[in-house]
Amino acid sequence: MQKKIWYSKTKINCIMLHDTQERILAVVSAGEPLSVLLIEDNGADARIFEEMVHEAGDNLTIVWARSMQEARSKRDGVQTPFSLIVTDLGLPDTQGLETIGAVLDLFPNRPVVVMTGLNDSAMGITAVQRGCQDFVLKGFTDPFLLVRMLRYAIQRHETERQIKESEERFRTLVQMSPDAIIIATGQSITFVNPAAQALFDSPRRQNLEGLPPTELFLGPDGAQAVSTIISCLSEGRSHQDIELTLLSHSSSPLSVEMRVAPITVGGERRAQVILRDISLRKLREQELQLAQTVFETTAEAMMITDANKKIVAVNPAFTEITGYGRDQAMGQDPHILSSGRHDQAFYTEMWSTLAVNGHWRGEVWNRRADGAAYVQRVTISCIRNRQGQITNYVGVFSDITREKEASEKLRHTASHDALTGLPNRALLHDRLEQAISKASRDDSGLALLFIDLDGFKPINDTHGHLIGDLLLQGVAERLRDCVRESDTVARLGGDEFVILSLNTASQQDAAIIAQKVLDTLARPFVLNGISAQVGASIGIALYPIHANGGEALLMAADHAMYAAKNAGRRCYRSATALPQAKASATSC
Repeated sequence: MQKKIWYSKTKINCIMLHDTQERILAVVSAGEPLSVLLIEDNGADARIFEEMVHEAGDNLTIVWARSMQEARSKRDGVQTPFSLIVTDLGLPDTQGLETIGAVLDLFPNRPVVVMTGLNDSAMGITAVQRGCQDFVLKGFTDPFLLVRMLRYAIQRHETERQIKESEERFRTLVQMSPDAIIIATGQSITFVNPAAQALFDSPRRQNLEGLPPTELFLGPDGAQAVSTIISCLSEGRSHQDIELTLLSHSSSPLSVEMRVAPITVGGERRAQVILRDISLRKLREQELQLAQTVFETTAEAMMITDANKKIVAVNPAFTEITGYGRDQAMGQDPHILSSGRHDQAFYTEMWSTLAVNGHWRGEVWNRRADGAAYVQRVTISCIRNRQGQITNYVGVFSDITREKEASEKLRHTASHDALTGLPNRALLHDRLEQAISKASRDDSGLALLFIDLDGFKPINDTHGHLIGDLLLQGVAERLRDCVRESDTVARLGGDEFVILSLNTASQQDAAIIAQKVLDTLARPFVLNGISAQVGASIGIALYPIHANGGEALLMAADHAMYAAKNAGRRCYRSATALPQAKASATSC
């Protein structure tokens, strides 16, 4: 029986006709084992198909079904899906276009080749348009070309599947991309993804597609954005990472990073525009720049360490205050600043507070690079990561040495006589109360000597206040030489002085001090070439003999001083204890 011969009319198979038979044979022989479901109600045609496949020497396995119903049964009866479906269009249960639809529904993920009569190529073309991979005309052809066409149909189906999946992935990426993706010609916007729609959408522009680029890209750099697109279209050149300021959907400034690349759509060059909203990044950059500027220009020293307390950053103020340059400080422990004035307990308490509260404030004595000590007011804070772990410590401090010195000077001025530098009345009262409390606890005593100069006024009136001031300063110096370091010499004002002598419990000991004062003041003072001589009247009061309180003790000594003046001056008198802490003077 003479065979019917078949051939394919697709473009790709027309090209195959130019191959040599040897080349075709090599391709066919190299094919992997495949299974083909042949749906053909004509047994003769089915046998011709099978014989041609076998004649080509290909290892294709043919499974035959006479109808679409039987094809369904064959499909359900195999574990491995068929590699290829070949179907005639004229079947007992389906015809023509119905067959095409039925086979594609029955085998949605399999390559399909349809067979048509010699004069029905239009139906074959329709089948390809509806999703089949190829069609074969029943007629004269070569078995090798037939088999090759079948294998190419399988390959095309796989390629089309991969292309479809790639397109789906690309479509998903475009639709889900946080970046705005726009495709434009020089005259209009042809595509926008949801991110672009959200970025530029407004009540006046709900549909962005079709808008001219000049109406979409507005704002300070809108013209530059449009010119970049035109340049891309005319030159076919990409433009990368252009930072622009446009207007968002709410007409607020929008910082974007723009990338433009030429693409071809339907044979026409278009510009693909990708816009990334960098407003937050720019804001953070500005914040970082501001923080860096503050770090570099602030008058307060700043030092940052890692979690291991190694210095990782210092600012210029740090160098100005400490004398350590950045290169000297980097990698060092802050202990390089230690002055040695604080004990270990101080630092233990500081780090303990840091760990609990996350910050510590206080004053610390440190040492500069040149060895000079200074005091700083410092705040130390912990920086933690999201897991709560400490990653850095930040110390901010200022040199308050001059401030402390000024404060100390004010404090000294408030408690000391400006002319002589001796404690004033307020400091004397404070020390007297403390001394009485200690004497009470220790069951000891103390002496208070009230001293009033004799002959000071005539010298001051005759030679002026300058000589008078020099005289008072000289008296103060001599009085300090008469007592111990633990005792206090105070000036109450004018020419009145007081000596607070600790651990002096007897009148005899107090009298020795008083006599020493009289003797030392009796020596002439030479003041700017002028010789001056004064004496003193001294009143002595003892605790707890003459009074139990500071005010009462001072009053008793004052009364005793006046008794000395009444006795002829330049002598001392001691108070006598009376009931209700009253006192009178008696001679030593």
